[in-house]
Amino acid sequence: ATLAVLLAWKEFKLLSFDPEFMAVQGWPVRWLDILLTTLIVVAIVIGLQTVGVVLMSALLVAPAAAARQWSNQLGPVAALAALGGALSGIGGAVLSGTIPRLSTGPTIVLVASALVLLSLLLAPARGLLWEHLRHLRQHREVRVAQVLVGLYRLASEHADPTYPHDIATLDAVGLHAAGNTIGQLERRGWARRANGKWGLTARGIDKARALEAGGAL
Repeated sequence: ATLAVLLAWKEFKLLSFDPEFMAVQGWPVRWLDILLTTLIVVAIVIGLQTVGVVLMSALLVAPAAAARQWSNQLGPVAALAALGGALSGIGGAVLSGTIPRLSTGPTIVLVASALVLLSLLLAPARGLLWEHLRHLRQHREVRVAQVLVGLYRLASEHADPTYPHDIATLDAVGLHAAGNTIGQLERRGWARRANGKWGLTARGIDKARALEAGGAL
């Protein structure tokens, strides 16, 4: 079965994603579909007799679900799924052999489930943890831009874009994130502190003007 999949990899890939195009190109879509279905059925039947329905179902779904989180390309997903299935089997067998009264089948299922959970959390492109960090970063950038433009607009009322203001003044005009965000402006060279007040630098003025011109806020 593995050899058949390797030999007909391109055909199976095209059959899975665009059978209409494959038919237009003159490929025997029906026979390839029968072959692919037969290989899946054979693998399931052998697996059911060997390890049971629960473990077979887990090994069909879990490694592929975990691998999908790490890549958008079918080749790497298939390789990662195979690796995940192997790791699940080996890890479950080692744990069940090490810990007394621990059944091998359920342990393999738990290891496969743990791989899926880790992939859902840590995969770079789709991981929930990285998505949360990206959301926090975007939220921080919005706050930085709001305070930067707010400082610029407030200083422009004094006909001096570098006119400094204290944090209390910024809070009073609605820039409530200023106290936590002004340090970001200073680290980026967009603001400076003098005598307890904050004013924009030349770079900060240019950045604020660019944000306003671009309609970012």
